[in-house]
Amino acid sequence: MGRGKIFFFFFSLILFFGCGLGQEPDLLLDSFEGEIDSNTVDFGASDNSYISAEASSKALCGTQSLKLSYRLNISGYMWTARGYKLDAEEAGRWQIKPEEISWENYKAVTLAMYGQNSGAIYAFDLKDSGGELWRYLIDDDFQGWKKIILPFDSFFSRSDWQPEDAEVTKNLDFPVYSYQFEPLVPGEKSVYFDCIGLTAALR
Repeated sequence: MGRGKIFFFFFSLILFFGCGLGQEPDLLLDSFEGEIDSNTVDFGASDNSYISAEASSKALCGTQSLKLSYRLNISGYMWTARGYKLDAEEAGRWQIKPEEISWENYKAVTLAMYGQNSGAIYAFDLKDSGGELWRYLIDDDFQGWKKIILPFDSFFSRSDWQPEDAEVTKNLDFPVYSYQFEPLVPGEKSVYFDCIGLTAALR
């Protein structure tokens, strides 16, 4: 192999790993391509707060990410969910349906968040096969895109609220049918998420 070909080979590797492709999980569930609106995302807020969901070109997987703009007041709450068995009937836009996933092959959820080092805290919830909500907390204590791994065994069953029809077993029962984001610190901000998936690795 000549020097030119060797240079091109290593240059290609640098491009491959340096352009965000290495950020994709083992199994990519959702990268927010296509329409992002109230039909394809289930979101809302209490009367004293506000949240909107839209597509952003600030993306890591594909051409779009999810941009959440919100105003959270004290005692307010909000949510933004994607997946199945939600009020927004077209929110089930994962690249593979929950029943078709071999959940036993994975140990964690993985996602990308564009940090702004704001001190905000975001809850990431999973809704399991019985409708029970499981929570993981993410701190915005970094700047720029970051891949975050959320091990299944680090989620905890929510004690503050569960859906009325949830089967609260305190066991994370697969398949998981949806996920949701919830800002927890009062304030007015925008935040970006991308590359929702599953991984067998814990680092």
